[in-house]
Amino acid sequence: MPNSPVPRRILAIKLADLGDLLLCEPAFRSLRRAFPTTRIDVLTTPASTAVLDLIGHDLRAVTFPKHLFDSPSALARPSAQLQAAKLAVALRTARYDRVVVFHHLTTAFGAWKFSALVRATGSRYVAGLDNGRGAFLTHRTTDRGFGARHEAAYMRDVAVVAGGAEVTAAPRVQIPDGTLPPPNLPHEFAAIFPVTGKFSRAREWQAQRYADLALRLHQRGIASVLVGGHDANDAARMIDATSPSSVDLTGTTTLPELATVLSRARLVVGGDSFIGHLAAAVGTPVVSIFGPSNADAWRPAGALNWDGRWSPPGTSLVVRHDLPCEPCIYTGYRLGRPEGCPDRTCLKLVTIDDVDAAVSQVLGVA
Repeated sequence: MPNSPVPRRILAIKLADLGDLLLCEPAFRSLRRAFPTTRIDVLTTPASTAVLDLIGHDLRAVTFPKHLFDSPSALARPSAQLQAAKLAVALRTARYDRVVVFHHLTTAFGAWKFSALVRATGSRYVAGLDNGRGAFLTHRTTDRGFGARHEAAYMRDVAVVAGGAEVTAAPRVQIPDGTLPPPNLPHEFAAIFPVTGKFSRAREWQAQRYADLALRLHQRGIASVLVGGHDANDAARMIDATSPSSVDLTGTTTLPELATVLSRARLVVGGDSFIGHLAAAVGTPVVSIFGPSNADAWRPAGALNWDGRWSPPGTSLVVRHDLPCEPCIYTGYRLGRPEGCPDRTCLKLVTIDDVDAAVSQVLGVA
């Protein structure tokens, strides 16, 4: 919209967990490059605000507890209605010139709630992804379904529709100056994150297989540094007991410290989660183990499917088995099955030898 006035304030809506907010970095970069003096507020969850410091671009957080807005029954509670009313007043008072919705309109209720948020702002300029439910959008880019484009590319495209600049769709982060790594960090190590987060434990490879991988790395002279939140403590203890050179940092690092650890690793290994995206954003190669989740939508930036053939050392790789039922989470225009199937065959078929071969390829060793 070359003839549109430069907006004074933009509201970016991304009520998401850490990983999905990080994947919006190219979109925020696009907006900031086009509008260097515009105030950009990001409506997100309280737990995700720490990512904004790594993303940079002079973004300001506006927080709202997403779980209060996740279902009609949750929103029906008086306490939730009160918080929603307070948010609506704050959004209207801010007088946003443009609103950018960085979400798929996957369900009818989801489309309604984002429409309600947009109405609360009073903005006449609303950009977003349209899969047929985006009647409230004034500027849209077509949603072709999960995996038709990488999520970071989808979000960047939304920003461009909102007047942003053309930028690459690979997320980047800025580690704050003065951030120091933990003092016990080995000189030569791989970072392993054995837990993928609360949204779907179906994405997690077995902890015992991570333990076997850590032992193989130890035998090559490479220590394993175990990272993640407190929910990874139990898996980390199992891995730590197997590999004599492992270091358990689960639940002990701040987000900037975690980024520093990942930036110093030779490679990072884990499932579909935020830490894989953060590793790619700091420039460290990743071996990502995918099962029921959609690798075409959420693979770390630049990662290739590992098929046993040669790839340049240092290239991030996705290890998975291409079953007819895979993926079953976020495919097409549907949420799918966040907990996968009871057998979780797709992850069981990924063997320690599969992952070890991919690790060897990334490291450039036989």
